[in-house]
Amino acid sequence: MSGVRSIFYVLDKQENKIYQSTIKGKILDTEFSIKNRKELSPLVAGDRVRFEKIDAKTGRIISRYERKNEFRRLKNSGREIQTIVANLDYLIVVDSIDTPPLRPFFIDRCIISADYMKIPLLIVFNKIDLLNDDNRELYELAKNTYEKLNIETIDVSTVTNSGIDKLKDKIKDKLCSFNGRSGVGKSSIIKRIDEQYSKIRVGEINKKFNRGRHTTTFSQVYPLSFGGHIIDTPGIRELAVYIDKPNDVEAFFRDFDEFRADCRFPTCQHIDEPNCRVLEALENGDIEEFRYESYLRIRETIEKISDSEI
Repeated sequence: MSGVRSIFYVLDKQENKIYQSTIKGKILDTEFSIKNRKELSPLVAGDRVRFEKIDAKTGRIISRYERKNEFRRLKNSGREIQTIVANLDYLIVVDSIDTPPLRPFFIDRCIISADYMKIPLLIVFNKIDLLNDDNRELYELAKNTYEKLNIETIDVSTVTNSGIDKLKDKIKDKLCSFNGRSGVGKSSIIKRIDEQYSKIRVGEINKKFNRGRHTTTFSQVYPLSFGGHIIDTPGIRELAVYIDKPNDVEAFFRDFDEFRADCRFPTCQHIDEPNCRVLEALENGDIEEFRYESYLRIRETIEKISDSEI
């Protein structure tokens, strides 16, 4: 299922047919209540729903089935919660080697969000054909770091088709979501993965700021000819991690798993506490500095939310 505003498109799998649908009664009871926050939409791409047919083309959504997982972020200083996609087999984080330049801090926020929400994760480094002496060090550092954390990565080029077959094998018969910043090439990859989508519109890079322009304005579901579905989401400039308490962040940083149990204090936050094994590992080079900086940045973001608690 996918949709925009109050119109949703429901795929009836038995008929392999899409029905344009609205919510029956205009309000869907989802029992949503998290600190009195507003849910931006009760239905998102990937949701499974019960609906009734009105005619050969339209229907009404009656209820939403329980989700097995959901990829969420906070918006409006934490007052709103936006669920981006649901019921995923893989969250695929797409970032580019260059144009726009690689941004590990964004990838890190996707990793901790996926781990927190128990969604399997895959990282795609796109535009590998642009690898050169200026960007190689950051790319190799990021790739090696993530693979040491047991996160699978795939290098892809839509120019040379490198990595496309490997990615197709990974997502076959799965429901996956492509997530990343504008301009990293999510739509271009879909064009290469399945020829039936060769006419998808692809945006240009803003040369002044070296970042992408939005071409996907709402989440779109693409059925794949070889089995499975891809959800292409709009480019995300900032991802506010969906965690309420800053002190909960450290539990979801994979880098700390090997060391946290040996910290002096069981509630150690690995900032300035004495006898902190995580800080020792950082000093010894066993934890990369950019990952630790991501940890501090995410904590700081959550601390700024007005109703966050330790």
